[in-house]
Amino acid sequence: MVSPYPDSHPSLNRPTNMIPSKQLDIQDFLDTRPFAGFQWKILLLCLTVLVMDGFDVVAMGFIAPALIVDWQMPREALGPVLSMGLFGLAIGALSGGPLSDRFGRRKVIIASVFFFGLMSLLSAWSTSVVMLSALRFLTGLGLGASQPNAATLASEYAPKKYRALMVTVVYCGFTLGAAGGGFLASWLIATHGWQSILVVGGVVPIAFAFVLMAVLPESAKFLAVKHGGRDALRRIVNDIAPNAANASTEYVTAERIHAGAVKKNVIGLIVSRPHAVVTMALWVGLFMNLLTVYFLNSWLPIMVKDDGFTLADAALVGAMMQVGGTLGNIFIGWEMDRWNPSKVMIGTLLGAAVFTICLGNLSPGLYGLMGLCFMLGFCINASNTGWTAMAAAYYPTEMRATGTSWMTGIGRFGAIFGATIGAVLLSLNWEFGQLFLALTVPIGIAVLAAWVKGRHSGGTGKALPVTISAPSNRRTASAR
Repeated sequence: MVSPYPDSHPSLNRPTNMIPSKQLDIQDFLDTRPFAGFQWKILLLCLTVLVMDGFDVVAMGFIAPALIVDWQMPREALGPVLSMGLFGLAIGALSGGPLSDRFGRRKVIIASVFFFGLMSLLSAWSTSVVMLSALRFLTGLGLGASQPNAATLASEYAPKKYRALMVTVVYCGFTLGAAGGGFLASWLIATHGWQSILVVGGVVPIAFAFVLMAVLPESAKFLAVKHGGRDALRRIVNDIAPNAANASTEYVTAERIHAGAVKKNVIGLIVSRPHAVVTMALWVGLFMNLLTVYFLNSWLPIMVKDDGFTLADAALVGAMMQVGGTLGNIFIGWEMDRWNPSKVMIGTLLGAAVFTICLGNLSPGLYGLMGLCFMLGFCINASNTGWTAMAAAYYPTEMRATGTSWMTGIGRFGAIFGATIGAVLLSLNWEFGQLFLALTVPIGIAVLAAWVKGRHSGGTGKALPVTISAPSNRRTASAR
């Protein structure tokens, strides 16, 4: 991912100890930096947030078989537990974006990581379905707020050439955490009980929240657009390029005045012209994508076990789907930075449809099932991440967190529906193959949404630029 400056770019000739200019365009400054130490720090911190998110979000799917045995309940009785956690994810995403666009990405990420860690830890001592459902809802609030804001922060520090790749690599953390949950569950539950997974999913995020407090910076674009933290902004700029700014530097960005004009109604802005059609396409696409992903995340281990495999085999099959998703996330980001993002999305979703059809019609052994689920995870988890990359590239800074988070929040209702309909279909005794064939319906709708998004956002997949004048040099209280 590390890239030198293009030979023709004037930044190549700047010395390390450059003389600060009177004005510094934050957007141009970040876009022309090489992918160096500062960007790697942002990537690793945001990636780690998503690792913990992924581990915690799919934890219930992996511990569900053990929980059914321990509490002696029918499998469909776990539907409320799975659904309430996903409902919390939706509410957390819907609220986390506007909060981030108002108070900053850093504060929301730190608070949400600490909160979901604490709620996960408390979940380990649940004694009933009602108690566990309530705590999973609260855990979901923190998870839902942290995911899109971590992706937003990563996208705002990424050089333009690597923006989609950086977002999708961050989301690799989700599938890495989910896969880790599967491999961990395959032996940890047997020796320490299902509660141990929730303890791990709680203690680690609480500790990491303190790490974030020490080292996670605020978004430079957010500080510039919101007229905030000149001292913090100067430190960030000089961390990226030493001596690039001083106390007299004026930070400008093409989005700054536009942000002040619309800051009171950002949610209304994303659903009005010229953004309405693209916003709706993003919402529908991610809704259908997450319906499919969370149907599989929630019920695949039980489906595999019911098909005659052992509990350990079921955990391994689920983990292989997440490993495939991790590789798919990297691949789709690389593709989107080079070709039309909507066409890449359509092709990836069509691949997912092919593998669901194979799983619905074939009867492979354990290794064949692991291979097919690996390829399905490669496509369906990659496309899930691709929607976030497209949203982060499309919306301008002053509405990026809100646009991305609201898309995620609306999509989470698809996840809730996926988990719920899974419980219904299993209670109706649908067979393994029928369940997979049913997933081709939401995947087909997602393909149509990707086509609509591409048609209405042009070849670049970005919103039309806004031409405005430079802002006044207004000083405000410093922010970290």
